[in-house]
Amino acid sequence: MRKMFTKKRRSIRKTGAVRVKGNIITRIFLITGLLCLLMGGIAGTVYGIKKWMSCCPYFFVSEVEVQGTKRISKQEVIELSTINNGDNIFSLDLEAIREQILENPWIRDVSIERHLPDKIIIHVDEREPFALAKINDRVYLVDRYGEPFKLLDPEENFSAPVITGIELKDAPDTPNIPLLVDEDKMKVAMSIIMMSKRGVRALGFNNISQIDFPNDRSVVIYTADKAVPFVLDRDKYRKQFYQAEKILVQLYNSGQYSKVLSVNVGYGEDMALAKLKKR
Repeated sequence: MRKMFTKKRRSIRKTGAVRVKGNIITRIFLITGLLCLLMGGIAGTVYGIKKWMSCCPYFFVSEVEVQGTKRISKQEVIELSTINNGDNIFSLDLEAIREQILENPWIRDVSIERHLPDKIIIHVDEREPFALAKINDRVYLVDRYGEPFKLLDPEENFSAPVITGIELKDAPDTPNIPLLVDEDKMKVAMSIIMMSKRGVRALGFNNISQIDFPNDRSVVIYTADKAVPFVLDRDKYRKQFYQAEKILVQLYNSGQYSKVLSVNVGYGEDMALAKLKKR
């Protein structure tokens, strides 16, 4: 009798264990099903909201505001953007629109913002011509960042020092795009131009006709009035620029300037060599 009772108890225990395990699996299936239904409902809701936003007139573009223009017109920027009144504000590809606007060589950078519910703001950073550069027998406008960005139009009345001796890093397929040039030489040229613009100077912006790089060691500044070359060492150009200016003032005051053929400012330590015309 004792053995039969023990087997029965063991049998009950085994059956109970199976029942508990079955309840856990059932709960897992139920929870998983509820989560799937919930996620499906959320996805359906999001899709519905997107569909409504793409069709609702409340989000149709009614105004395009352009900021930062100086030389080019706001209407020209809007035309480049191809944004029209009635376009859905969420369907606009802002990066593609930005690339379209940058096709204008006068525009250096663009940022575009959505202002809900129906306004687009386009801010443009225009290039300011700062110098000229002669590259491959073509004259380009150069901005203050040292980027040749556009061929000089004969009708454009712009006077500035011409930078020469600059090599191209890459030949462009089209002429009106920013060129990849020797950045080190261009930085020196732009620095000289900036120094020439500070105050009233004998070797000022209006008295520099050309900045040339004949080799990797020198930079030559030509005066606008007599085309007298002042030869500077590239690695000492800042100090020697001011020395060249002092020499130019001395030549003016002494009456010798008209006889000068060239001035080598980097001839020696704190020395310069001026070549004069023969009488």
